[in-house]
Amino acid sequence: MTDLVPRLSFSTLGCPGWDASRIVETAVASGYGAIDFRGYLDDVELPESPAFRSGALRELAARVRDAGLAVSCLGSGAKMTAPDAAARARELDTMRRYADLCAPLGCRQVRIFGGAAEEIADPVQNAAETLVAASEIARNAGIEFAVETHDSWTDTGKLRAAFDAAGRPDGITLLWDVHHPWAAKGEAPEVSARNLAPFIGNTHWKDSRPMPGGKRRLCLPGEGDAPLGSILEALSSTGYDGWLTFEWEKRWHPEIEEPEVAIPAFARFMRGLFAKALEP
Repeated sequence: MTDLVPRLSFSTLGCPGWDASRIVETAVASGYGAIDFRGYLDDVELPESPAFRSGALRELAARVRDAGLAVSCLGSGAKMTAPDAAARARELDTMRRYADLCAPLGCRQVRIFGGAAEEIADPVQNAAETLVAASEIARNAGIEFAVETHDSWTDTGKLRAAFDAAGRPDGITLLWDVHHPWAAKGEAPEVSARNLAPFIGNTHWKDSRPMPGGKRRLCLPGEGDAPLGSILEALSSTGYDGWLTFEWEKRWHPEIEEPEVAIPAFARFMRGLFAKALEP
């Protein structure tokens, strides 16, 4: 597990008001190795941001690279389920637009969502068809698309079934948001790890605590009841050696702690979690 310690990343979802300078400075000061771009300033979707176009994109890439950082992933809003052919074409077009941003940034991964499946007759087959088409885009761009345990796909067995139905295509991996299957489905970490291994290409980390009415509130890591220690142990058992990405959802939940508090706190917490795991 020691190999995972320096592989900490954080999503810009957690700092929607920060420009590139502050993002990079905080990453370096807090001991992160990478940045996961999910939106930038006023733009949620990166292809819409002026900072991610031609010359500006090259400047951004140089700023990140010169700081000794990597871009671990680009977080898109594309989905693998679509109700009809026109909708699927739009999702695939979004994937292509994100794939085109990867090479200048030295990034090899784009996150996609599972999407809503409730009104789709055969969601597993529907998803599989999108994944096969997405695989061709990924191979041509030299990247991978990572499907997150999110939306209608927090049941990791169901997500694995879609992956298998697609024939486990090249260029497609799974992104384990370690909070969602546990919080939404009550899924034990070892079950999630078993279902998703050996296809885990990235991980998202967060913590939460229960609130009245069955809702949950995001909180600083270690201040909630998510079994993060057990999750790390289960993840380690799969042989995973990729990024541990802090996804602080400040853009969607402005009431939670500020990024200057939360982002350094995650790095400290994860180092403490590893130190505890390595105790004899």
